[in-house]
Amino acid sequence: MKISLALPVYNGANYIREALESVILQGKSLDEIVVSDNCSTDETPQIVQEFAARDSRVRLERSEVFLEIADNMSRAIRLCRNEWIQLLCHDDLLRPGAIEALAQILTEIKDTDCALVAHQPGHLFSDNHTYRHINNQGTVETREKLMSSLVESNPVYELSGPDIKLRSALSMGKMPYLPAITTAALRRSAFEKLGGFDRRWVHFDVFFWIYLIRDFSYVEVSSHWTLARVHSQQVAVLSRKNQRSYRDFRDFYQEFLANSGKRYQMSPLAYLKIKLKPISQASAPLVVALYKKNYPFFLKHLISLPFWIWPTVIFLTFVNYFRTGKRNKELWKKVSPLITFE
Repeated sequence: MKISLALPVYNGANYIREALESVILQGKSLDEIVVSDNCSTDETPQIVQEFAARDSRVRLERSEVFLEIADNMSRAIRLCRNEWIQLLCHDDLLRPGAIEALAQILTEIKDTDCALVAHQPGHLFSDNHTYRHINNQGTVETREKLMSSLVESNPVYELSGPDIKLRSALSMGKMPYLPAITTAALRRSAFEKLGGFDRRWVHFDVFFWIYLIRDFSYVEVSSHWTLARVHSQQVAVLSRKNQRSYRDFRDFYQEFLANSGKRYQMSPLAYLKIKLKPISQASAPLVVALYKKNYPFFLKHLISLPFWIWPTVIFLTFVNYFRTGKRNKELWKKVSPLITFE
């Protein structure tokens, strides 16, 4: 089983060396490492060329024009030669043995129409602590420990047929677990069939997966194969701070429900829960502001939202505040909340 790795980057000199170090240590199933450089103006191209000189699998593909983030991710995928592609961001790390574990799963499901394999993330903080959930228990470890040990052999996974996970979740007003870019491997032909990522959305990956698992089978792996770095310049962090996440989820769910509501015959309660999800996204920066005791920031972001959703936002902010505290109880014994909320 030959697997490609697609890594899009723009001005990633701060972290890409560490990402590539984690990638070139992967086993023989990793056939190529394609870096789609989006007109970087820092030392990113030179760093990638250093790795290309060390490892023939590394290939630098520099775009001649600046692309939207979604378009550069799509470009990275389309430059790969193999059918199955592991995705990775330049600021994250791939744990040893991850590609071999993926290859094992892909060999076992080769006769299915599976188009997406989702594994679990561990989070990496600036003090080099990591955090992941194992059997619903928060576990704090060190980067050194996780990056010096192989991921679990014979990984446990669940294969679901087309639309099963999505239909089941929507019936309860929820969405199934969907991976971020760095915790996803996808089938290229299925990606092309659905037309690739939609540049309208900053959360283009998650929104695309919804349609992908609607039409194709889906594998969810229980083990943690990547370390997703938490830092202030993450796209997810920036989109949360400027309420782009709220607007994205609001507009996407409105479009999705208009096109698919009848397909799933959702109950009024389930429909309402889905409609509330964007408002929960809007509460995210307010929760962070409360934990940081940054009350001017809290007020600024509240008044930036439509006034008619203020009561719901405030209610969900306090609900999510207490949920976040409960979820991160073990983490905050060793890692400051200020670090976890970069």
